[in-house]
Amino acid sequence: MNDMVYIGIAAVAGIAALLFILALNVYNGIHGSLSTAKVGEVYNFDYEQPFHGERQRILAKVIEPVYTLSDETIRKLDRTSSYRRHDSIFKRTHHLVTCQTFDGKIRQFYAERATNVRRFPMGDVLMKTGLASLLF
Repeated sequence: MNDMVYIGIAAVAGIAALLFILALNVYNGIHGSLSTAKVGEVYNFDYEQPFHGERQRILAKVIEPVYTLSDETIRKLDRTSSYRRHDSIFKRTHHLVTCQTFDGKIRQFYAERATNVRRFPMGDVLMKTGLASLLF
């Protein structure tokens, strides 16, 4: 009888440890990079906005494949685009990611400007259930 109690306690402790590791993984996320993001993955990251000189914490789901810009394309956009034309701090980078934020807005982010990037294994559940607005 005593052996069964010890085995039961060990089993409960093992399950509790696994659940703790899973919860820690979901809460903290897995370190990642937006430049290698896949459609459907959910990321939480700091995004530097040079126009305002501040960082924003963003929770977003990737909705399109990462678009890679060539050096020639970046030069062409710099010459022809009026977007931030007179902003000397703004620089385009090679990876453009289209995401949907938890409040439903569609935004594009330059992957190289994102720091402290974390991918959430169960982030899609957060987005679908609306729990993201409670956490972020």
